[in-house]
Amino acid sequence: MSAANRKNIAVFGGKFDPPHLGHQLSIFLALEKYCFDEVWIIPSFSHPFGFHPSDFDTRLEMCRIMARPFGTKTNVLDTERNLGLETVYTVDLIRHLKANFPENDFSLLIGSDNWDVRDKWRDFNKIEEMCRKIVVIGRGEGKENGFSLPDISSTMIKKMIKENQDPDVFLPAGILEYIRKNGLYT
Repeated sequence: MSAANRKNIAVFGGKFDPPHLGHQLSIFLALEKYCFDEVWIIPSFSHPFGFHPSDFDTRLEMCRIMARPFGTKTNVLDTERNLGLETVYTVDLIRHLKANFPENDFSLLIGSDNWDVRDKWRDFNKIEEMCRKIVVIGRGEGKENGFSLPDISSTMIKKMIKENQDPDVFLPAGILEYIRKNGLYT
């Protein structure tokens, strides 16, 4: 495939438990500011840092809801579930994507919180070698490239729900309805 036909893909992984406006704004930035052709949203199936997120299919569906406004510019994938690994590391995911989609160039989209702990990631230097670039999105006080997203976290959203507070202002359209319909985080 010629270089002109290659797609520039931002890989956006995470727990997305639940996905919030910070995640959605990150996708917007990847497409509009950083000019990626597509963003591939890949929820973690087994988290390397020992987190125990909500059911995978539930998080996958919430990611689909979050991605709706972007249409064909996003792709929500269950890739990590299908890798067959007990623990999926980002280096394994990127290696898999490059091997199975050699017609694309891959970059990694991560939050500044993950950037700050990259020394704990498995083979981060190999991730840097395999990716075209790594785009770091700041949040709250963690500015990157002169700006940062609002300081919203999934932990904050879950706490608000447990305390019977309304987190809708921090969630993409449709997410709170899905959470309530499925009795999540109560």
